[in-house]
Amino acid sequence: MHCPRALALAVLLALAPGLASVAMAAEPTEQLRTDIGQVYKILQTPTPSAAAQREADGILDNMFDWQQMAETALRRHWAQRTPEEQEHFVRLFADLFRRAYLSRIHVIDASKFQYLGDSVRGNEGTVKMKVFTTRGSGINVDYAVFQDGKRWRVRDVRVEQISLVDNYRTQFDSIIQKSSYAELVKRLEALRNKSTPEAASGR
Repeated sequence: MHCPRALALAVLLALAPGLASVAMAAEPTEQLRTDIGQVYKILQTPTPSAAAQREADGILDNMFDWQQMAETALRRHWAQRTPEEQEHFVRLFADLFRRAYLSRIHVIDASKFQYLGDSVRGNEGTVKMKVFTTRGSGINVDYAVFQDGKRWRVRDVRVEQISLVDNYRTQFDSIIQKSSYAELVKRLEALRNKSTPEAASGR
């Protein structure tokens, strides 16, 4: 499966400290800023250890709602899966997204990263950020979040208004329609065994 350019840019994803609004609605921003800052600190070395990688993965597992994201990405095909298949797919999706996300840490200019504040309505919100690549390009990135108990968790990431979960859904649906769900799982499992997510193209 080929990751679209939007995904390649999106997984730069705010991996640097920034300034958050002091308004009450800034709670999601503060939480993401803390989580992302921790990930960045852990993985800022060019070759982080396996233990550091696991620690970063754990932070992302708390930050993202993989269950909801995987279900949304699979959409109408989700209900056709057994509980065991659903659980397996969530793990595959989480691994795919984590690796794509973390692979881009070192291609942003952390000194120029910006948190632009957030908006909250009820238990849902959006945290707005701007990421600058090392080449100087500015990219608007929005995290769609919801309140899960005492935490705000991410259910989607939008890059220049393009939803990453929607992009995945389009790719997944295309594979299932042209082949089968089993083929999709086969490709995701193959990706999991690759050293880099870019090798995931199925080409």
